[in-house]
Amino acid sequence: MIAAKNLSITKNGRQLVKRVDLEIQPGRFTAIAGPNGAGKTSLLKAISGESAYEGTLEINGTAAHRYSVADLSKVRAVLPQSTHLQFPFTVQQVVKLAGNHKYIDEVMELTGVTSWASRNYLTLSGGEQQRVQLARVLSQVWDIKSYPRYVLLDEPTSNLDLAQQQLIFSLVKHACERNIGVLAIVHDLNQVAQFADQLYFLKGGSVVAKGNPKEIFTKKIIEETFCCKVNVYHDPCTDCPYIVPDKNLFTPPGGQVGLLKTVNA
Repeated sequence: MIAAKNLSITKNGRQLVKRVDLEIQPGRFTAIAGPNGAGKTSLLKAISGESAYEGTLEINGTAAHRYSVADLSKVRAVLPQSTHLQFPFTVQQVVKLAGNHKYIDEVMELTGVTSWASRNYLTLSGGEQQRVQLARVLSQVWDIKSYPRYVLLDEPTSNLDLAQQQLIFSLVKHACERNIGVLAIVHDLNQVAQFADQLYFLKGGSVVAKGNPKEIFTKKIIEETFCCKVNVYHDPCTDCPYIVPDKNLFTPPGGQVGLLKTVNA
């Protein structure tokens, strides 16, 4: 398990994350959602070892700072919001950057990029590049081990259409079956409700709600977190909650639609 306790992050004198407790358990898909500027990416960067933090962070019972770079790469893989390559690598070469070649063919097939193997990565669309990068990240930890591994994803479906979003989240759930814990920052709450086992709502750098999506997908919690009126419904077949933004948004003088400043619970 990855366990963060009292995790705080300060940058340029501003506290971006405030005493957050968070757990990423192997075999489970954990999601973080919240409004822009809530501290989601800052939190993920601290957990992945990319930025400094205060508090404690343990990976499989060992303090994160005790891992060497090589050992850390064996237990966690990270997909940032954007990855820039300057060289005309082929798709297969990009996936091989993960270092673990044993499962490259399998993972490329699962992510649907096999037919692009010889294509120049730089000629792909943003969504196609995102799938290639996901294949690279999964290849890094796909080998089944006796110890848990983790995949940290920052908005993994931001450039993908609806069908590809479903594919990626289904694949993430499949990864959990290999003793892998997944943490993803997401914006599509309805996708989260379908696939996530655990959800954290972050606002102003603090956790304002956590639990199973069915437990915390309430009108009150979502409106207070996102400052936006919504209606919450449940699928009659699966009982899965989903939200629909309320068309009656707050309209200030002048007629320009804006966000609610306050929410009536």
